[in-house]
Order: sequence, then structure tokens, then C-alpha cells
Amino acid sequence: MGNATILTELEKVILNKIQNYINKNEKVGIDIIAKECFVSKSAIIKLSKKLGYSGYSEMYYTILSTANNAQKLDFSNNSISVNDHLKENVDMLVEILRQFKDKKIYLDSLGLCDSAKEYYLQKLLIFGFDAASSYHYEAFRNNKSGLYFFFSYSGYRAEIIEKVNEAISNDFTVVAFTSNKESPLAKIAHSTVEVSGVKSDMEHYLPNFFTANLIILLELVLGEYSKRYLHKEKD
Repeated sequence: MGNATILTELEKVILNKIQNYINKNEKVGIDIIAKECFVSKSAIIKLSKKLGYSGYSEMYYTILSTANNAQKLDFSNNSISVNDHLKENVDMLVEILRQFKDKKIYLDSLGLCDSAKEYYLQKLLIFGFDAASSYHYEAFRNNKSGLYFFFSYSGYRAEIIEKVNEAISNDFTVVAFTSNKESPLAKIAHSTVEVSGVKSDMEHYLPNFFTANLIILLELVLGEYSKRYLHKEKD
């Protein structure tokens, strides 16, 4: 690892002056910066080369580009674009939760979906649902009828199909959360929510937002559920 670049107080003043202009959406040339910082243009060029740039222009436009891309991800305050397809899934899940408000809800998952399942479980419990993780077939036999959420990225594993068939045979309504609506899990479930995600190898890794999308989906569902039903029940 190379040595960190140490800036003098004057160099910090120069960079801050450039940043101030960028923050105001005002373009600024080297002449103005030199004049306002009481330095020569050569001193600014020296700073740019110290930071690894060819000159002032490259340094300026790099700082400008960084500032323009510095947008925060914020999914609050309705900043998610809710298209018709997403709205249909949210509405479907809201009504299913309403339907099974007083019945048993089991949640199950396989692999990397476990974290999403645990998130769903905790949030459903907070909202007063009779939710629990399902690990054994006996759970279905002890509670005839209910709701069964299964989370699986691929939806192909044999043990998934066995569990879902057991749930269906005991009169549970199955909702599948998967990235593949053509998977065996999706085809035998009563309802399927197809959630975006991508898999890749470590050497060519691509961000997989499957779990994150599942969590955001639940937050949208609970927000809509609260708006439709909870405040009305308290009136």
C-alpha cells in the first residue's frame, strides 16, 4: 500500500474552495481559485499533480463527477417507484395477511434466504401475527390449515418440494418467494412472488439484491397493511 497523500493547510483551502463552487452548481476556473486563495496558478497545478491528476481541469472534473454521483439510497418517504406489477404483488400479500390474521403462519427458507426469512418472522411477530419458523413436517400436522411462506432463490431443491407438498396436503396456503417463476416451487405454490436477483462467481461477482428486495417488499406490504386495516381497527 502506498503512502497517504498529506495535504498542507493551504492545499486544503484550495480544495475546499473548489468544492464550495461545485456545491453551488457554479463552474470555476483556475484563475478564480488562484485569486480567491491568494496563490499562484502553478501552486494549484502542483496540487493537482500531487493528487495524481494531469492538471487543474482533470482534478476539477473528477471532483465534479464525484459530487454528482454522491446520491444516497433512500427507500423512505415513497421514494420507491411502485409500478403496476409491484403494486399487484403488494396488494396480494396485504390481502393474504389479512385473510390469515388469526391463523398460523409458517416461514421456511433454504440457503442465503434465511436472513430474509428471519426478518419477515420478526416483523410479522411485531405486527401481531401468529408466525413461526417451520423446520419439521409435524408443524403442519399439528396446525391444520394456515399460511406457508417459502423463500428460495432457485426453487429447485427436492427438499423444498417435499415440504411444500406436505404443507399443501395439510390445507396450508403456500406463497413462494423466488427469482424463477418457472421453478418447481413456483409451479406448485398457490401464489408466487418473483423477486429480482442475480448469482455470480467470486471472480466476477455481481451484487445480488434478492434478499434486499425481499426485505423492501415486506416493508411496502406492512406499510400498506397498516394503512388499510390497523388504523381502522383502532377507530
